[in-house]
Amino acid sequence: MALALGAGGARGYAHIGVIEQIEARGWEVIGIAGSSMGSIIGGLYIAGGMESYRDWVVGLGRRDVLRLMDPGRGGAGLLKASKVMSKVSEHLGDLNIEDARIPYTAVAVDLVSEREVWFTSGRMIDAMRASMAVPSVFTPLVKQGMVLADGGLLNPVPVTPLANVHADAIIAVNLSGPATSWGTETADAGGGFRMPKLRLPSLPNVIEPAIRSFVPQFGGPEEPLPEAVEKPASTIGTLEVVDRSFHLMQTAVMRYRLAAYPPDVMIDIPVDSCGTLDFHRASELIDLGRERADAAFDAWPA
Repeated sequence: MALALGAGGARGYAHIGVIEQIEARGWEVIGIAGSSMGSIIGGLYIAGGMESYRDWVVGLGRRDVLRLMDPGRGGAGLLKASKVMSKVSEHLGDLNIEDARIPYTAVAVDLVSEREVWFTSGRMIDAMRASMAVPSVFTPLVKQGMVLADGGLLNPVPVTPLANVHADAIIAVNLSGPATSWGTETADAGGGFRMPKLRLPSLPNVIEPAIRSFVPQFGGPEEPLPEAVEKPASTIGTLEVVDRSFHLMQTAVMRYRLAAYPPDVMIDIPVDSCGTLDFHRASELIDLGRERADAAFDAWPA
């Protein structure tokens, strides 16, 4: 099997559940291509670090996620992502792509030349960092004259890099599947407090420690976080517009790309299963990946 692991922020935790179900069925993975979060989970799997990474992320609470958000002041993005990538590196190790046990491609986009960039060699952690740089949220990676941003801009479900992988089938995971009512609210694992979904319009909640330094109306670090509320269309914030526009663009690009290179199995993770930055919800998203994978595999006339 070859895997095309799509872009979609925290929904990318579902990739872990999908891979676990592939292994449970005894299928061998012989190639992986990933965009954004897909590049991270795919690389960790190849490096043998996905299990330890999973054990770490399922223990993260909302406050833990807040502490990992480092502001990119004066840069081209709200967050630098250096703390997050440092943690990923602990589970990945110092692996070069060309030394990986199976072929791996991380997809990014060069904003200067306006083209896709496929990382098939070099340090895997650098390829991941380039691929996951969501515009306006994470600062892009500047490398060899390129300004590298999220691969989901031009290839949200990267099937095309797998064309030269001679697999029995290509399994694609789309993290922007049709919306459902799943995941509207979930109980916080730490008690009875119910967490609102954290979408990009609630981004100040997610990077609260950084924003406190320049938004005085936020109180001290021990104050409760403000709850996200539904906003009328006239008050939709800038970051929500970016999020919705990005999703709309990705969906259109994905349909066009997959029409030319359809996978053998498509696993859809609902776009409303969590907010883009809901990285405190790993456990339920991994479970969702398992559930969606099993349903797709059972329906596949292999």
